[in-house]
Amino acid sequence: MRFIGCAFFGVCCLVAFTPATPAFLAPFRPYGQNGTLALQNNFALELKAVIRQIPVGNIEKLVQTYLLNDVEFQGVIRAINSLPAYRFYRQLINQPEVRQLQQWVTQQLILSGGGPKIFDYLELEIKIFNKYPYWSQIVSGIQGFQTEFVQIYPVQLIRSLLEPSATQTSPLLSELWRRLVALRPVYERVLATPPGKAITAELQRLGVDVGGVDALIRYQFGWSNVTFPSYDYTDYLY
Repeated sequence: MRFIGCAFFGVCCLVAFTPATPAFLAPFRPYGQNGTLALQNNFALELKAVIRQIPVGNIEKLVQTYLLNDVEFQGVIRAINSLPAYRFYRQLINQPEVRQLQQWVTQQLILSGGGPKIFDYLELEIKIFNKYPYWSQIVSGIQGFQTEFVQIYPVQLIRSLLEPSATQTSPLLSELWRRLVALRPVYERVLATPPGKAITAELQRLGVDVGGVDALIRYQFGWSNVTFPSYDYTDYLY
């Protein structure tokens, strides 16, 4: 399930106008008041704590229910796993800014005693049989899946754990957030390409609320506050 498995890390790297030369961001190194390097928090543990807030078990059950019983959802999964979608995915992760973010995260995880395997938590395991007979009676198309997904995915909580605030004061998480916010042009650029337009049009044809997905992504990574107007958000300028 590449689509869901990359929801936290890959999607954050998802599309139209960037400088010809990408901006390379220097690692964030906090200093104490006396001019010496301040004690750094454990980035691996901090990021793992954020990832653990994603209810993978509930998402896995939801995906399994719809994948086994709903024809509309099955069509969307086939589109996501098609060759054009795979090529789009490769185009996305090969963007220089995305590769730089991946390298930075991997470096920070290793320096803090962890590694990329903490993202294994996001992998889904889908069985091929209905666990409960009534599952076949509770699916309601791709719109039903999207409605249920936004009810269980804690978008506001995840954002609050990443975005700098009075309670989130971790230097490395703040640097990660800054880098995620800076990826907005990449997201817009890739979606504006012919492959991006093609896969978006195909998902829309299959019944996906593409606008709703886009709004969720933009809110999650600090590119917009449209999805949750009540959230106290200040745009980041770079």
